[in-house]
Amino acid sequence: MIIPHSRPSIDQADIDAVSQVLSSGKIAQGEKVKEFENAVAHYVGRKFGVAVSSGTAALHLALLSLGIGPADEVIMPSYVCSSPYFATLHAGAVPKIADIELSNFNICADTVKPRISSRTKAIIVPHMFGNPAELDPLLELRVPVIEDCAQSLGAEYKSRRVGSLAELSVFSFYATKMITTGEGGMILTDDDETRAILVELRDYDKKALSPTKYNYKMTDLQASLGLSQLGKLPWFIEQRKRIASVYNAALSEHSIGLPSATAGSRHVFYRYVVMLERMDQVKEKAHIDGIVCERPVFKPLHSDFAAVECPNSAKAHDHALSIPLYPGLSREEIDYILARLREILRNHC
Repeated sequence: MIIPHSRPSIDQADIDAVSQVLSSGKIAQGEKVKEFENAVAHYVGRKFGVAVSSGTAALHLALLSLGIGPADEVIMPSYVCSSPYFATLHAGAVPKIADIELSNFNICADTVKPRISSRTKAIIVPHMFGNPAELDPLLELRVPVIEDCAQSLGAEYKSRRVGSLAELSVFSFYATKMITTGEGGMILTDDDETRAILVELRDYDKKALSPTKYNYKMTDLQASLGLSQLGKLPWFIEQRKRIASVYNAALSEHSIGLPSATAGSRHVFYRYVVMLERMDQVKEKAHIDGIVCERPVFKPLHSDFAAVECPNSAKAHDHALSIPLYPGLSREEIDYILARLREILRNHC
């Protein structure tokens, strides 16, 4: 048995939705994109959505809509994928790396404050692995916050959906995200002027040559899949929570760090991440048994900068392991994962 680390949940309804758009002949950015923008904005609790080609494109345009450019600084966590880093470089700004809290793998006000300077113009706050960051103290820093909800669509912080609390929020709909459009992303805002800026920057056709514009459009093909997926998101979340609960019960007897939700939050378990003393050994043994476990972050950003120290991010890199968890896991696969992991943990941890 081979169990991949992640895989999309696609059914016949998704295929039919895409087929209908293909049959219509109207497959580029059009009415389905508008419908998807409105549906995601309504679900999260924002006024406007602007769909784009990827989560990185969403971050890039979000930064530009705040007027961020050369010499400006943008704070982000070290323990994250490289998307926020590259989006900041695309905007011409300077990435500033902050450490995380190990309890939830997120940045917090205490780790961000030392990185703030007179040039700080934004803080990118990912809700890592579907677990909301402690947003209120970050919002109190009086620096514009961009919620990075690439892994957390449907999560809640103090009874409000993540993505509804800061100036802007961005989402990713990559193949294995909470819902998928294959590739794709979206920016959400409540501000009419910001929405107009985002729409202006998203594509260049039949527009003035200044300022610079991009080709970041989403297609109706993608949006039709996203709409079908969004309708199933509540079920996806319940399945993820159910599997996480089964994992917690089965693995609680072992001396490992199990995931837990930030206080007052709703974790949607985009990833099931545990902390292990012998992470590499467990990962290797699981692969031999056909269970593809992975480091949840390829490499902390601070690793490439000798002058930046982020000890918690370094510790997470050395000890955090992501175990397969997604709605399509069968009971047989779940039982196999747990049986093999428990044996590996008994023998090697």
